[in-house]
Amino acid sequence: MKAYNDDIIKNSFLKKKAAFWHANKLISDQQYADILKQYSSSFQSSNVFVKIGLFIFICFIALASLGIYSLLFTSIMYNSDGAVMFWIFTCLLYAVASFLILETFIKNKNIYNSGTDEALLYIGLIFLAVAIFILTDEISSNSPLLFFSTALPFIAFAAIRYADRITTLALSFCVYAILFLVIMKLGDVAKLIMPFALMLFSAGLYFQIKKFKSKAELFYWMSCMEVVEFLSLIVFYLACNYYVIRESSVAFFSMDLQIGEDIPLAFIFYILTALVPLGYIYVGLKQKDKTLLWSGLALLAASALTFKYYFSLGHPEIALTASGIVLIVVAYFSIKYFKTPKYGITFEEQVDEDSFLKTNAEALIIVESLTQKTTPLSQDGVEFGGGQSGGAGSGGSY
Repeated sequence: MKAYNDDIIKNSFLKKKAAFWHANKLISDQQYADILKQYSSSFQSSNVFVKIGLFIFICFIALASLGIYSLLFTSIMYNSDGAVMFWIFTCLLYAVASFLILETFIKNKNIYNSGTDEALLYIGLIFLAVAIFILTDEISSNSPLLFFSTALPFIAFAAIRYADRITTLALSFCVYAILFLVIMKLGDVAKLIMPFALMLFSAGLYFQIKKFKSKAELFYWMSCMEVVEFLSLIVFYLACNYYVIRESSVAFFSMDLQIGEDIPLAFIFYILTALVPLGYIYVGLKQKDKTLLWSGLALLAASALTFKYYFSLGHPEIALTASGIVLIVVAYFSIKYFKTPKYGITFEEQVDEDSFLKTNAEALIIVESLTQKTTPLSQDGVEFGGGQSGGAGSGGSY
């Protein structure tokens, strides 16, 4: 079921943690060297610039081959009665080819998060999704529920096998879309139960993921579980945010709200809009949970914007200035208070050996050296470098 070797992924994670411990002087140089030697990894991994380059290159190859393929079969694709089936066949062909190449690369090239495997995975899933969309549209026109239900097992299989975060995000979106569309079929009842059903589902999903994260045998999918954990927190808040509920009632349930008129149970959603982010922050600080903490801080700003939208004082410049002053004061006293670690929380920045700049220092130096200004050269009395366009005399003078 797993495309990558579980032990090698664990070794990569352990080496990353060891680098963090070594940078924070928790282990000695010798211990760090022993860990690197003991937990070796045969996967090929590159810095972020190489990954982006490989990703773009693979996408370019796929688009170029699709262009050549389209030119060869133009008459069939656009002028034949079987054009729809041919498009489905083409998308399935490219999807199968992408996954076969991906499996071959993983097995023979030992790649992991190299940019190449992600590109092949996404290309395969996109072509597969297009094929499913065309097929389901032919079966039942304008049926998103049929599309998401058909695509769900394929996306789930890809997320489980390749443990990819973007694929996991697509899987989560698919699940929430199916839940939303199923509830929509309940008619008028959906108006009342939709927010609470989404909140209940998100809360259950969050706590289930927290249990899964504590199991060592599920380490392979740790990054995927973190994505689902974060998304469940966001959806839970959106399902109780007053602005989202009000605008969704108008857009999806054709609720005709006049000026000054409120949605049912509005006071509950006002309270939840204000309290949920604060609850995230409180629990995040208490449990030392960064996911909860950062989610709460981001959603607190969303709550402030929500109340500002419906309860404006009419002077945005005053409100922004006052809010800025309050944030500065809170930040100042928080920094001062946590300068000395308290309750396991500190303002001091932790040294991270795996930071972006350190990891990609070599690539940054190369880029910087390529942008250095060169000195003009001279040969046989002719001085080069004085041109106005390309540095080769294009301005009319050498």
